[in-house]
Amino acid sequence: MSENTESAAPSGFEGTLGEVLLSLGGRLTRLQTEILANLDPSLTIRQYRILSRVDSGHTSLTALCKLAHRNPSTMSQSVDKLVTQGLLTRGVSDTSRRTMRLSLTRAGKLALESGDRALEKFTSELTAGLPQELQDQILPALNQLYVDVQGNLDAR
Repeated sequence: MSENTESAAPSGFEGTLGEVLLSLGGRLTRLQTEILANLDPSLTIRQYRILSRVDSGHTSLTALCKLAHRNPSTMSQSVDKLVTQGLLTRGVSDTSRRTMRLSLTRAGKLALESGDRALEKFTSELTAGLPQELQDQILPALNQLYVDVQGNLDAR
């Protein structure tokens, strides 16, 4: 994509469906990154996802690696940073002394709640101008695309 095409994007992006989806994904990621960075404490998308996944019961490093499709050393670095920030704690699993169990601290719960509120507001604003009929048409196709992409990740 040339710079001229990108600078013309605000007036309407012309491209294939795949190109539009990639551009939209990049733009949404950038906006989500900015929203989370402006929180107190500031979070990255990866940190927010880790906090969210731990809160939903995925409390081992192995489980987090599988969900994020990341290797253990990468995930461990991210978890270490959250522990250092006081947002997560490490403990021993109830079922195996060899398995680390992660949990949210009070500050971690507050950070997650703050992120949830900010992103819920953002997602509401994203679709506020779209008629409900159009939303109802788009949602099934996007859900199917998400499932297909997830299947491609799982196959790796």
